[in-house]
Amino acid sequence: MQALLDAAADPASADHAAPAAVCLLWRGGAPLAVLPAGQATADTIFDLASLTKPLCTALVALALSVEGRLSPGLSLGETWGEAVPADKRGITLRQLLCHAAGLPAWRPYFELLQKHPPALRRLLLKAMLVNEPLEHAPGTKALYSDLDYMLLGLVLEEGTGLDLDQALAKVQAALGVRGPRFRPLKEATSADTASLAGIAPCGPLPSRPLVHGQVEDENAFALGGVAGHAGLFGTAGQVVAVMDALCRAAGGEFPWPTEMVGDIFRVDAVTPGSAHTPGFDTPEGPVSAAGDNAPAGTVGHLGFTGVSLWWHPDTNRGVVLLTNRVALGRRHEGIKPLRRRLHHLAWKMLGL
Repeated sequence: MQALLDAAADPASADHAAPAAVCLLWRGGAPLAVLPAGQATADTIFDLASLTKPLCTALVALALSVEGRLSPGLSLGETWGEAVPADKRGITLRQLLCHAAGLPAWRPYFELLQKHPPALRRLLLKAMLVNEPLEHAPGTKALYSDLDYMLLGLVLEEGTGLDLDQALAKVQAALGVRGPRFRPLKEATSADTASLAGIAPCGPLPSRPLVHGQVEDENAFALGGVAGHAGLFGTAGQVVAVMDALCRAAGGEFPWPTEMVGDIFRVDAVTPGSAHTPGFDTPEGPVSAAGDNAPAGTVGHLGFTGVSLWWHPDTNRGVVLLTNRVALGRRHEGIKPLRRRLHHLAWKMLGL
């Protein structure tokens, strides 16, 4: 596996997938292997992109549900009242969590957001989201959607009275973990060279010649680096810490109801054809990024920057692969075969 990672980070290799990579395998409550390659060390921090969805937004939603503050069955109409158009009033938080709200996958909201003062952008985003035409009726189909989690992030912020980064910090403290965190733009833009040295850079974008230590996703960037769909930064060890804590909570080691915690790992059985849980994806077919031998019950998630996690909650074993594949350009897709081959090997090493 180390040779595979080294080849993926070697510019002379035909399998060159990313300049920096870290793979961490977890078994039995401890790391089985931590394998850095290329420009990475075991503690390199990566832009976690859409891993923000399960590791922050779904986690905060779970905590609020456990506390009885926001039920997954709560609808947008009950939350925001008449401000929500009729076609969206019945959308529930659980449908947002399971990508079943009917919203499109993505929209370039940043193009309009960046024309307005930062203090007004969340209010403007809320208006754009609730007025976005649906692609299908809520609950009738699953469609992976950044918009679902952007909207959910706003609901959670209003429900807690906290910015999402602050809400996440409280949940991590309750779980006793030092997990991934956001890098708000005020903090990221004031970072010195020494602090950036431990962060894997991303590739340049048309409007940003240097993307290093700031969130790569344009919509999250327009929101100040903190959003429900993207914005987390972290190490492989920090990602693992959250997954381990969730598995232990589902096993009864925390004062959270095990049934409620375990639901985050269960596939949505209500939405026709769904392969999503309230926070995670599941492997789909032999060409899945999780590998062709991913065991039944596996959950996970991918991130656009080249990151991924796949976990088997029943045994609390899993693999985290963090890379900065976008440093080679957004269209560079060498990560795809690397993921499948590496995860195939990982499941064997984990004894699953």
